[in-house]
Amino acid sequence: MNINEFMRIWADSIALIKKLYGDRIVYEIGPNNLPPPPDLNKAILDAIRNPIGCKPLDELLKPGMRVVIIADDITRATPREKILPALLNELNRIGVSDNDVTVVIALGTHRYMSDDEILRCFGEEVVRRVRVVNHEWRDGGKLVYVGATRRGTPVYVNKLVYEADFVIGVGSIIPHSFAGYGGGAKIIQPGVCGEKTTAYTHILAALEDPLNLLGNPDNVVRMEMEEVADLVGLDFIINVVLNGEGGVVKIVAGDMRMAFREGVKFAETIYRREVPELADIVIVNTYPALIDYWQAIKGFIHCQLGVRDGGTVILYTDCPDRISPIHGKIFEKYSRAGVEDLVKVIKDGVEEDLVGLASVYVHTKYIHRVDCICVSKGFTLEDKRILRFKHADTILDALEMALAKHGSDARIGIIHHGGEVYPTLK
Repeated sequence: MNINEFMRIWADSIALIKKLYGDRIVYEIGPNNLPPPPDLNKAILDAIRNPIGCKPLDELLKPGMRVVIIADDITRATPREKILPALLNELNRIGVSDNDVTVVIALGTHRYMSDDEILRCFGEEVVRRVRVVNHEWRDGGKLVYVGATRRGTPVYVNKLVYEADFVIGVGSIIPHSFAGYGGGAKIIQPGVCGEKTTAYTHILAALEDPLNLLGNPDNVVRMEMEEVADLVGLDFIINVVLNGEGGVVKIVAGDMRMAFREGVKFAETIYRREVPELADIVIVNTYPALIDYWQAIKGFIHCQLGVRDGGTVILYTDCPDRISPIHGKIFEKYSRAGVEDLVKVIKDGVEEDLVGLASVYVHTKYIHRVDCICVSKGFTLEDKRILRFKHADTILDALEMALAKHGSDARIGIIHHGGEVYPTLK
């Protein structure tokens, strides 16, 4: 299903629900749609030339230096095709040629992007001017070990990144249930690290409980990611904050800690939304996290902050890649496991896919807290069984199922853009 069709069905469904059950809706939240700057290219250059917490690029770079730009993959809405041409032009102005620049796609442990996807995401100009490559995290020969953090996280990172003379991270600052917010050092870990490194931070996050991490830019997982980035080297970041329509409303550049946290202050005004009470039933779409459940789980996690224990979540998503092309098997393997069972597996350290196990643990924890009725064109009935979701064909059907459980006086919450927006009690 294309995005326009997905959002049309959502809008029509919510309009009907408000007409039929408007008196039961206790909150409806979505991103705060602040306006974009009048000239995006100028705003990008202004941010790059006036960095936060470090010197500008023309004082940090010299001709002949090998520069690696790490940029978000297809799962993020970062406007790479607009940021990178402006950045490349600035590098050229300083004396760094396109031949000395490589773009590495920050896949983490996501699937590799196809050539068509790279062209679509980065744009013809970028693909024509510089080399754009996937972070080949599955190939140990493309990684290098650079040491361990104080917590003992072993750091394996992409060789191209580690061997570069200067590393620039390009991404978006959006709420993240493990890192507090995306952006900053997250472009390094998990962006261009090996699976073993990513497993350590994901397990740390799972056991800490994402509801204690979400929206906190100084949480323990973020600190670990920043220590990994210190070992690897992240010299400069360019991060954007988007509104609900995908428009850039803030650009920060400079030091990976200081610029990132300045961006988070602004991002909170977009994504952190107050609600007056916890609802019995929360209806949430997972936009823009729609490609698979590995991404869509964000909507399921975020809405936990807006629904009472024992309540019902109605999850509207797409997921054409189903549960996950990479981690789907581990969800199936532990589809009947309880929380304590998974804690034992984590502590035993015997599971090969520890990255996937962390998400399975979080999912299992919350699916025991609430019921979930899922409306999705991408999931099969078997996928929903594995995830312990109930099936409904439409959002209205799902609501009627939930009302049959909670009664005619049930309180309803609605969350638009649940892959980004998260509720907080007043």
